[in-house]
Amino acid sequence: MKDYVYGINKSGLSVIKLLKTQNKDFDCWDDSKKTRFLLKKKFTNLNLIPIKKTNLEKYNNIYLTPGVSINDKKFSKVLKSRIKRDLNLYYENIKNEKIIAITGTNGKSTTTKLIGDILKNYSKKTFVGGNIGDPLCNSILRKKLFSYHVVELSSYQLETIKNFEPKISIILNLAKDHLDRYKNFSQYVKAKKNILNFKSQNINLISIDDVFSKKIFNDINIKNKISFSLNNSKADIYFEKGFIIDKYFSKYKKIKLSDISLDLSHKYNIQNILASYAVCKYLNIPIKFFKESIKNFQGLPFRSSITLNTKSKMIINNSKATNVTSALLTLEDKKNIFLILGGIAKKGDDFRYFYRFKNDIQKIYIYGKSRFLIKKQIRLPEIVEVNINLKKTLDSLWKHLSDFDRKATIIFAPACASFDQFDNFEKRGNYFNKLVLKKIKK
Repeated sequence: MKDYVYGINKSGLSVIKLLKTQNKDFDCWDDSKKTRFLLKKKFTNLNLIPIKKTNLEKYNNIYLTPGVSINDKKFSKVLKSRIKRDLNLYYENIKNEKIIAITGTNGKSTTTKLIGDILKNYSKKTFVGGNIGDPLCNSILRKKLFSYHVVELSSYQLETIKNFEPKISIILNLAKDHLDRYKNFSQYVKAKKNILNFKSQNINLISIDDVFSKKIFNDINIKNKISFSLNNSKADIYFEKGFIIDKYFSKYKKIKLSDISLDLSHKYNIQNILASYAVCKYLNIPIKFFKESIKNFQGLPFRSSITLNTKSKMIINNSKATNVTSALLTLEDKKNIFLILGGIAKKGDDFRYFYRFKNDIQKIYIYGKSRFLIKKQIRLPEIVEVNINLKKTLDSLWKHLSDFDRKATIIFAPACASFDQFDNFEKRGNYFNKLVLKKIKK
């Protein structure tokens, strides 16, 4: 039987390349005319068959790009076991590589890169990819021997995988997200739990800092687990007054966290650091590689990256903050905040939580499709301003800064999806930086 690939973005393209390399028979399709045109130029003898004109039940495996919901009506008559993601094909082709798999609502990209940096310093044979950077199947296509695979996995990738057994599984945190794609939050959590492994020689690293992750850790059916926490002294590994406290790999060891990269300086990054430390200890990697990596870490773009830092203003670009929880974390320990929100609000997100920062916020600027919904929920009309787009927002913000006599903290943490005005959070972040650069040059 043939396979079928639907949705040919980065991950879909890597699936096609791998299937072709393995001489598999398959049809494929993308709804974008431009994408199909580029595919025809890139590949010969590619069977582009429109999804509406084919009987999906005749295919063996149907590989969907993460951007396509498995609950779409198009697939209602297809056996669920036949619907797959790139993770399925990737895992079928894995041999002896040690997989460190990371998921969570927030912070998974930073954690993936940090662990990847540590392992690359320790062993050059490390692949880093998945939901970040290189698609999963590229690790197979390279035909290069990797000792370690450090992979970020989204709930979309995890929802179709069964009997997944990474060497190390990591759940960083769980908060309400992507509820436009799931019937309820429980379905989202269920997908995330597919990352957990049950082999005695493998381990699960699970945060206990939120009620949902803690519930998973406390599940008696989940064995081989290590808990970590920002502040809970009952955890196996936790953070206290500048030290990592390790009660799992030693009785009570204190590791001082000094010389931390500015890109890891935000409090919420401690969670990422704790998970990375646990990985080092479990894999018996000398601690010097851990310390060197957190000292020299260079953050990923648009994840609380500092665009500008002068005597009068600090500008933080967290375009990656696509939900309320992530945006709120950016505000921790900040003063004199000029906050920019906007885009398409996600189902289930509640903007009322910004109210608890009202004493630290000077002004809130809201733009985009959900601007009036957000304004209504925030309940701070005296400091809220609504604009149609990001440019008008920056114009107004800059005028207000001219009358501000203290150091301002400008935070771009939209707390929304970008798709009303931008293709993705990267393009949104780039555009914000360009607007800021123009303001600085004037």
